[in-house]
Amino acid sequence: AVFSCSPEAFGTMAAAVRTEEANAAFQGVFTADTPEKLEQVYDDWAKTYDDTVNNTLGGDGVNHPTGELFEVVKTHVPAARAILDVGAGTGVAGPLLAAQYSPSQMIALDLSKGMLEVAKALPNQGGYSDFVQACCPDLGTATGPYDLIFCAGTFTPNHAPPETLRTMLQVSQPGAHICFSVRNYYFDDVSSGFSTLQQALVDEGKWELVAKEERIYLPKENVYAYNFVYKVLKL
Repeated sequence: AVFSCSPEAFGTMAAAVRTEEANAAFQGVFTADTPEKLEQVYDDWAKTYDDTVNNTLGGDGVNHPTGELFEVVKTHVPAARAILDVGAGTGVAGPLLAAQYSPSQMIALDLSKGMLEVAKALPNQGGYSDFVQACCPDLGTATGPYDLIFCAGTFTPNHAPPETLRTMLQVSQPGAHICFSVRNYYFDDVSSGFSTLQQALVDEGKWELVAKEERIYLPKENVYAYNFVYKVLKL
């Protein structure tokens, strides 16, 4: 199928982008004004993305957005057979999740075909069984049901909108875990929409909070993120 994404689905960027995150790596991703432009930025960035995150932004050769969320997830999620990795990018989470859970199905979903091609080229395809190009909040052909949804480094300014959380719930099953990170300053700015919607889903009885941990995100940029684990109660 031809990939497309409407500007309405793309969402709008909150006014919370912090000038401290002025690294050149962010210029394209924070200023792209259509999904297609954002996709092109990541397509062009795909082959050097891991080096940028691990070294230019991390400073220590570690992908902290993925690694820190994974540490929280493995503490609170005992098992998972069907996994959806939203914003999978170059597939960094794939081998970690595959080794921890030995899932029978694990889907990599991303806006960028170029990033997914990098993931697909990993040994054993990174443990992924399928690759889906989609534009959040639309999850495309990833219809589930899943018992673990992992989403690292995707709920960032000018990227996936908070409404994606509702579509994640729609492809989950009761008892599933939805796990994701949000930069702390972005979450704390009410205009981003995350704090309001996450609490609304609690009030609606859709899910319950299992864990919220603040951890380092991009060390060289001095950026931290909240890492959330929610348990799905009903669809």
